[in-house]
Amino acid sequence: MDSPVPVPAEISQAFTEIAQGSRLTWQMVEGCGDPVRGSSFYQVNALYPFEKVSDRARHYVTAALQHMLMWADHAAPFRFHPEQVVYFTLRPSYTLARAALESASQAVWLMDTRDPTACVQRHLKLIRWDLQEHRKSYLDIAGKERIQERETELLRRVAAVFTDDQLKPPPSYLNVIRDACNPDDLDLNKDKVERIWRAASGAAHGMYWTNLDLQTIVVGDEYEPGHFRTSSQPNPSLMLEALQAAYKMTQYAGLKYLLFAGADPTERVSSARRWLADQITLKPDADPKILAQLKGEHPESP
Repeated sequence: MDSPVPVPAEISQAFTEIAQGSRLTWQMVEGCGDPVRGSSFYQVNALYPFEKVSDRARHYVTAALQHMLMWADHAAPFRFHPEQVVYFTLRPSYTLARAALESASQAVWLMDTRDPTACVQRHLKLIRWDLQEHRKSYLDIAGKERIQERETELLRRVAAVFTDDQLKPPPSYLNVIRDACNPDDLDLNKDKVERIWRAASGAAHGMYWTNLDLQTIVVGDEYEPGHFRTSSQPNPSLMLEALQAAYKMTQYAGLKYLLFAGADPTERVSSARRWLADQITLKPDADPKILAQLKGEHPESP
């Protein structure tokens, strides 16, 4: 059994900021209604009124946020016992980060264009990808044929605009993630994010090399010739790096969704902050001004 070690205060604070930021983004997206007339989603839904782009985009964003909310409930629960201790282990943390990164990147890539036709094209590529993976999940021929017919019908429906070759699905999640790093205002380096994603995937899949690269290993007694007892702890800085990348991609996807839906981000942020202020439990020694600021209040200074 590895011995737990305290997480540095600055990293613990960053973990909490990711948790509360994820909750804010969730509340902002949850409170967003149907796309308003004239919005980007309104335009692309009019171009392709079948499987709505806005519905699929919301699905990708929500999927990412559900993973980040599980992290939030573990890292910074709304209610906690004074003696409660939170343990951060390697694989679950990286698994949640990876899943959020993969989900959110689909939304970011989908919406990273000003051309409604290009947005629809990306939407259809993601649908084909989804259908092909769905088809693989069936063991019986009849089930596979049903999903194949849905894909065939999709291609017939848009044949006048797009060829089969123009709607090829993405080769892999890695391609989507790298392409999702393109927006300048996202500020994510695709090579760095690829490295993070590979490490998170390795951790999630139980690959042994992640024990060596993502943890600090202390060598103990030699219990057999050439074999030593060891203890290991996750490297909190690397864990934070993965979670920050996932959070940044997810938050960007959520804000982009609001803009495409024609929502007012300022109003949604204010509403979400008031909601969060009513949910969190502050430490006994917390400055009451922090809570007031979170609620959008502006108490006079003494």
